[in-house]
Amino acid sequence: MNYKKLIEEVPNLDFYFDKLLKIKLSYRFRNEKNKPLLLLLHGFNGNSKSWASQFKYFKDKRSILAIDFPGFGGSDFIDIDMVVIAKILRRCLMSLNVSCCDVLGHSMGGMLAQIFSSENHDLVNKVILSCTHKGFGCPKGKPLMDNYSSRLQERIEMNNRDFGDLRIKEMLPELQNEEVFKFLSSISGEISENSIVCGGMAMQTLDTSKYLLNLKQDCLILKASKDVVVSKERSDELEKLIPHAKVKELQNVGHAPYCEDAKSFNAEIEDFLQQ
Repeated sequence: MNYKKLIEEVPNLDFYFDKLLKIKLSYRFRNEKNKPLLLLLHGFNGNSKSWASQFKYFKDKRSILAIDFPGFGGSDFIDIDMVVIAKILRRCLMSLNVSCCDVLGHSMGGMLAQIFSSENHDLVNKVILSCTHKGFGCPKGKPLMDNYSSRLQERIEMNNRDFGDLRIKEMLPELQNEEVFKFLSSISGEISENSIVCGGMAMQTLDTSKYLLNLKQDCLILKASKDVVVSKERSDELEKLIPHAKVKELQNVGHAPYCEDAKSFNAEIEDFLQQ
């Protein structure tokens, strides 16, 4: 698959300005007339371009809205928790006249999806959580976790290409597909120091346990058989907190199944949304 061409075909960035917090949120939106909306929330190594394969696959099937987490893509940096980000996201959707959507969140985006979906039953129909967990539950005010602070130092010292390559080698140590590697590396290379601080702090202070008690929508948990980022223990914790969720493990992929095996990933999404 030619990912360079796929990226060229994703919608251009647009922006929502949040008047309450005075920040802008960037997004990519393809509005298919009379087609249901799928909201996409990216992971810590990504941005709204990460979903290039999904933009292509769901063309003429679904409207697609891919949001950039604060500090990522063209979104402003702001040091706030995941609950506040979920409130910004709701205001963004209201500005776009979104009245109903399905939500797909990957990794960090899956954590945001848990909060957003549990607090917005009026907006969210179905929920898909990809390679994610309930957060680390660290006390607020604690410095960045060691793995995030190390990543921050690497970002300071490295150029974009080297940093992107390192991120993907650590995230997907068994990845052999050069095209997929280049695609993921180019996106990870865009991550800024602010991205790491904002995303890292939001994840390390988060514990979605109490929110998941209120997640009543139909839910699909997607796991990856070779995921070295989300441990089996953390994945199991999430499953126990959403006992009604359907669970599917994708085979022979790591922490980026939306790209490593986009065909199988997209098929699982489409099948679940059509049920």
